[in-house]
Amino acid sequence: MSSLDERIEILSSSGYIDESGRRDIESIACILTRECGVSRDNELLGTLITHVAAALKRSRDGEPIEPLSPEIVADVKASPIFQEASRIQHELLDAMEHRLSQDEKGFLLVHVSGLLIAQGAMGGGGEKRRSPCAQK
Repeated sequence: MSSLDERIEILSSSGYIDESGRRDIESIACILTRECGVSRDNELLGTLITHVAAALKRSRDGEPIEPLSPEIVADVKASPIFQEASRIQHELLDAMEHRLSQDEKGFLLVHVSGLLIAQGAMGGGGEKRRSPCAQK
């Protein structure tokens, strides 16, 4: 069992996410392992998944989140990986049963950008493994 599988099991068994949230989390993990070339043991992937779980809980509880600062948004948009990160972000959002607020979508974009940048720093896939998820 990967560290991500353990994390998802804890989030689910503790009631932090419901079954629908778990399906969203699993879909996101599958897409990111395929699109970013990260393993299910990647700590940045775990962080992103935990953020999405928290976003789902905030949405369920009606709790807002502080938006990203304009400087962070500008940095992400100026990044050479912005187009790819944005494409992946949209794929993730389309795969989800739940809808995220605009502020949560911004955080998701930052996390996806971080994964892509980290993979680039590792030579474009230092942890790349074949994803256990079904290919679309």
